[in-house]
Amino acid sequence: MPTSLRVFVSAAAGDDRRRLLDDAARAGWVVVDQPGDADLVLGPATAWGSGVSAPAPTSTAARHDERPVEALTPREHEVLVLLADGVGNREIAGRLSISEHTVKFHLSAIFGKLGATTRTEAVRRALRYGLIDI
Repeated sequence: MPTSLRVFVSAAAGDDRRRLLDDAARAGWVVVDQPGDADLVLGPATAWGSGVSAPAPTSTAARHDERPVEALTPREHEVLVLLADGVGNREIAGRLSISEHTVKFHLSAIFGKLGATTRTEAVRRALRYGLIDI
């Protein structure tokens, strides 16, 4: 079972903070008191659809060294763990009782959130960010 994502909410404004705390609760994330204890820091900046926001990177090099700006969903995390184990799309689908199309959808979301273009790169970044263990 994947562990919950730990997030720190850095929004200063009341409405922004409440919105981000609500988003974190809906996603099942654990809100921590210190940014150093977090897997992801949330703050008011560029909106990312579900209310999760983060500052845009200043360069491609900076983007590669930063943590993902949007957290993986629990299902995306499950797919990522299987991906790291070298499991193919068909077997991932079977193990999670989802279609191969849905696996591809999750992989696309994972790649986008991690800024990766290949399976190997996604796993490498997830390891570097501490999202998965080997």
